[in-house]
Order: sequence, then C-alpha cells, then structure tokens
Amino acid sequence: MFFHRPSSEAPETFAVVSLSVVMIVRDEADCLAACLESVRAVAGEIVVADTGSTDDTVAVAARFGARVLHVPWRDDFALARNEALAVATGDWLLHVDADEVLDPAGAELIQDLLRADGDGADAIEVTLRNYSNDIRAWRWQAVDPGEAFARGYAGYLPVGLLRLFRNGRGFEYREPVHESISESVVERGGVIASVPIVVHHYGFETTPEKMAEKRRRYYAIAKTKSAQRPEDPKAWHDLAEQAFAVGETAVAEEAALEALEIDPAHLPAATTLGMILLNRGDIEGARTLFERVEMNGIRAPHVATALGAIACKQGRLDEAHARLQIVANEYPKDIQSRLYLARVSDLSGASDTARARLVEALAIAPSLAELEDRLRAHDLREDARQMLDVATDAGRISQAMHMLVESLRLDPEDPLTYRALGTALESLGQRDQAKAQFDRAERLEGSG
Repeated sequence: MFFHRPSSEAPETFAVVSLSVVMIVRDEADCLAACLESVRAVAGEIVVADTGSTDDTVAVAARFGARVLHVPWRDDFALARNEALAVATGDWLLHVDADEVLDPAGAELIQDLLRADGDGADAIEVTLRNYSNDIRAWRWQAVDPGEAFARGYAGYLPVGLLRLFRNGRGFEYREPVHESISESVVERGGVIASVPIVVHHYGFETTPEKMAEKRRRYYAIAKTKSAQRPEDPKAWHDLAEQAFAVGETAVAEEAALEALEIDPAHLPAATTLGMILLNRGDIEGARTLFERVEMNGIRAPHVATALGAIACKQGRLDEAHARLQIVANEYPKDIQSRLYLARVSDLSGASDTARARLVEALAIAPSLAELEDRLRAHDLREDARQMLDVATDAGRISQAMHMLVESLRLDPEDPLTYRALGTALESLGQRDQAKAQFDRAERLEGSG
C-alpha cells in the first residue's frame, strides 16, 4: 500500500485523526505493561475491557491512563470486544491483546496511516507473528538471526488479520471464539488494505496448566459456535482444531469432515484432518486427502512436504525426494522439507548427503535444540555403525550399542539406528531382542 503525499510545492496538510487502542483482558498483569508501552506512541486513548481479573491487571492499565470497563464474561470473545468498541472515541481503532507487542516500525506505519486518514482504506490487515518452536506447525517460519522480538523463539506462524479499522462504520466482531471483524467489514462495503505492520504475539508463554485450561475453555466455546453457525466451514474447523488440542480426536475428525463437506477447498480443515489421519497411522487416507487438495489447485508447502513424507514412508524414495526438493528450492527457510530430505538420503544410502541436509536445517534455526539433537543423533549412529563394522569383542559392541541408544533418545524415528541396534544385538546372540529392533525399523520404513 502507498501513502499519498502532497507535492513539494504545496504545504503539507494532514487531517487530525485520532486512534483508540481497544482490548479485552483478564489476569494479564505479567505482560500488559509491555503491550501498552508498545502502543503508547500511537494511542490517543486506551480502552481496556476487563472480564474479571483477580491480579493487578486493572492497576497496570490505570498506570497507562487506560479507560477500564468491567465487562461480565459470557463465554463470547466477540461480545466482550464489541463492548470496548462501543465506548471508544477515536476515529480509528487498533485491536491488540495483552500478550502482544506492536513492532516499532509498525507503529510508525500506523502514524503514517493516521496522517493520511487511511489513504482510502477503511480496514487494515496486519501480520500477527505467533511465536513458537513447533516446526511441524504449518506456516511456521524461522526468525531472522538476532531478531530481538523473538524472545528466544526460533520461529513464528504469520497470520494476516484485520486489526486496524475505522470507528463509526458499524464494524463489529462476530464469532464467540477466534472472533473476527472481517465479515462485518465486507458486509458494510469497507475497503481493505494490507500494510506490513507487525504485531508480535507471545501466546505460548504460559504454564502448561494455564494452556490446558485455555484449550478447554476454547473447546467449549467452539462447540457453541459450530451450533450457532452450522453453515460456516470456519466454525467447524475451529471446533476441529480445539477438539484436537484437548484430545477429543473423534470430535475433531467429524468437525473437519463437516467443514470440508461445506467447502472442499478449506485448507485449514484439510490440514487438521490430515494430522489426525497421520497420527492414527492411516497413511493412505492422508495421501488421498492431500492429493485431493493439490487437485483442487491449492499449492501449499506443508501439503507438498506431507506428500513427500508419505512417499518416503511408503518406500517411494524418488518421488519423495522430488517433492521435497521442490519445497526446499522454493522456500529457502523451510526446515521440515530438509529434515525429510535427510531421511530420504539416509534411506537411499547417502549418509553424507543426509548430514548436509541436517546442517542446512540447523543453519536456518541455530537456536532450535531439536535440530542439534538430530545432527548429534546422526553422528552417533554413523560412528556406532563404523565401530560395528570392525568390532569383534563384546566390549566394543556394547560401546556401540550405548551410542545407538543415545542416538535413539535424540531421534527416536530413525529406522537405520534401529537396524544397527538389531545388528549389534544379533552379533551378541540376542536374537529375540534383535528381531524387535528390526521390526521397529520396518514399521518406520513403511515396509512392515
């Protein structure tokens, strides 16, 4: 998006446009100050709707001069957000959450937007960076080296959301969980623009107990939401996602199928269903699902990677390599494709190439311990295999076995390590134990 500036021959004149920051909170005293500090430069007003905090959240908000509303919690995030919107007086509204921080460069872009009164837009899509170390999450991207706002995380999941919009246009939040203002903006003819404003989100910085409680709460609300919006594929996917998070796999699968029945091209629902099928061991079902996604014209790196991983699992190594190499070429910072390429190379007998792939992955996200573990596991396995090639006494064989056991602790999905361990056990005459290791290797290779 471009902002129109007056020519140098005319004096600069800008409309006086104000901004209200609007948010809902509950027990956010540990992170609220950082959030409010990040928006201080752009906020003419801060409206905080508190839904029942028992800590110092309200006091923190008051220190920043926020207008605090006490809003009863009704298991509906949209309702609570709309109460904050209703009292905000700014010409524009910025929605942030307490565990988020507005990037300083994004604050400058917002100030430019305000000076241009939106530059023709009514709602602005920003990028929410959801920080996480879960490299298996689709859309995950590695952070740039030295990124201070990553707070030690190796990467994030970028999501585009409408977070900055005009006041007084009747825009409202809808949906009780994973609420969005987009639907009402479109209905009211609002002009939407995308601006590279980044909001850093640290929602995973919490205790396991709090995360579990949050997931249970979201699951309950998602069930209500799907009942209220039975024709909305997003509502069914939200239910699938939350059910999967709390271990209600059968509910998750049914909800994902419902979403795909309404919209066969719904990529998030297909992704969730694919994870369910893979976790259940239905490799062929997952393959059929993701191939159908591709036939619908959807090109997504995680779909291609999944199909490459499935081909590897089913022993079609050439196909696996071809699919994964395309992803690695098109997405230089993609880690999963390189990890699977390492596995394919190992299974093809090219251990040096496999190691090179692991080194590439570690270079993309050097702070990620899992990648260091994979590389260490590979080296231990290769050292142990070389030792077993020449070992004749029980002591050397036992030493190699200890190395292989440590390798499996670091990478428990490596079939070559199980095979090497089986060979070691067999050389010691422990045939039953050796067979168990060979069987594990075959299951991981997909040949058993």
